[in-house]
Amino acid sequence: MKLIQTSRDALWKVIIEKFFPAFLEFFFPEYIQMLDLDKGFDFLDKELVEIRPKSKGNQRYMDKLAKVYTHEGNEEWVSIHLEVQGYYDLTFEERMFIYYYRGFDKFQKRITALAILTNDESDHPTQYHTSFMGTELTYKFNTYKLAEKTPEDFADTDNPFAIIMEVAWYALKKNKPNDDELYSFKIRLVRRLKELNYDTEHIRVLFGFIKKYVNFEKPEINLKFEEETNIILGNELTMDIAEVIIQDAKRQGIEEAEQRLNHKIEETKQELTHKFEEDKQELTHKFEEDKQELTHKFEQSQKQTALNLQKKGFSNIEISEVLNISLDELLYLIEKK
Repeated sequence: MKLIQTSRDALWKVIIEKFFPAFLEFFFPEYIQMLDLDKGFDFLDKELVEIRPKSKGNQRYMDKLAKVYTHEGNEEWVSIHLEVQGYYDLTFEERMFIYYYRGFDKFQKRITALAILTNDESDHPTQYHTSFMGTELTYKFNTYKLAEKTPEDFADTDNPFAIIMEVAWYALKKNKPNDDELYSFKIRLVRRLKELNYDTEHIRVLFGFIKKYVNFEKPEINLKFEEETNIILGNELTMDIAEVIIQDAKRQGIEEAEQRLNHKIEETKQELTHKFEEDKQELTHKFEEDKQELTHKFEQSQKQTALNLQKKGFSNIEISEVLNISLDELLYLIEKK
């Protein structure tokens, strides 16, 4: 089970990276005209590591952070959060808010967020709210609840994400068909895929998603599917994307290692800062003690010198001139115990 989930993580990451403009058109149709996709986009993996909340337990989700441009020339950020495993996460809304405030705090960037919910549960969180003693904050974010959709929502569009989301819809427990129905569905999508007129690499990635995301129960049906798709698309296009998944898993491992390293650096930094403050306070206290002790010894030395001069018949005015202090300071020194 864990292997399937890991593969799904990789499939989502690869599909979003390969079809990001189509992703934006599918999920942000009312805002797509604002974006200047001719200027390109960048995935901000390093920045994502810095703002990503720490995962709790075995919760599974996939996230991406992308930089896009508006027609006004502004650089904006898009945060994508996709729930991969069907579970109810009590901290989901809080995690969405953490992405936002960390991004704004660290990089001063406006971030639009999209949560794609591919679980079977009926919950549909859309905002994070907190309040205390008259102060309150509500953070709203975009959501796409797959369980609330129907196959009609994925029809009559050439956007490849219609195919992707329909595949994910049939992966829901309540919608999963038997092997014969799944075979017919997948073959229909493969024929539809061929009509999209994409290059070899993009077709291979899309086919890999169709093939890997929802599995057949019977091996013989899977073999039949591979034989039929080889006829439809050709052997070159139906090559397995296992290598893509492996590469993505390696990159994910690097990202997680970098996150752990950054966390360790931050912990070490905090420890060193705390130790520095402790040492600073200790040194300051020791300095004050030494200063007071030296001041006391110096005053005692001056006082003894003044008393010796008095015994030899020097006037107070003469003694103050010798010690280079005022007459008032001399009198205070002599009288001080």
